[in-house]
Amino acid sequence: MCSDSRDVAYAAAENVISILVHKRDGHLFLAAGRDAVVAGLMRELQAVMPTGSSDALALACNRFLDQLAPSVTSRPWVEAVDPIGGSVSMRQGRRR
Repeated sequence: MCSDSRDVAYAAAENVISILVHKRDGHLFLAAGRDAVVAGLMRELQAVMPTGSSDALALACNRFLDQLAPSVTSRPWVEAVDPIGGSVSMRQGRRR
């Protein structure tokens, strides 16, 4: 994987965590530690990269968040990930 893809994966992972820190129940996702969560999100993101699909990147993030807190039904969900810069859009609630 080229460094650009790693950079995007890292930026997206950090953006997800930054949002989780400020959300209700966000602590449930960070119990393993920030570095472990960054590494897990990056693994999931890198598995689908390179891609231009925001949806594929969002699904990768949500797949990892599901592993961290599988019993939480109303939680922050990643809706979109910018495949160029790694910016993230999230919402609180149940999965659609």
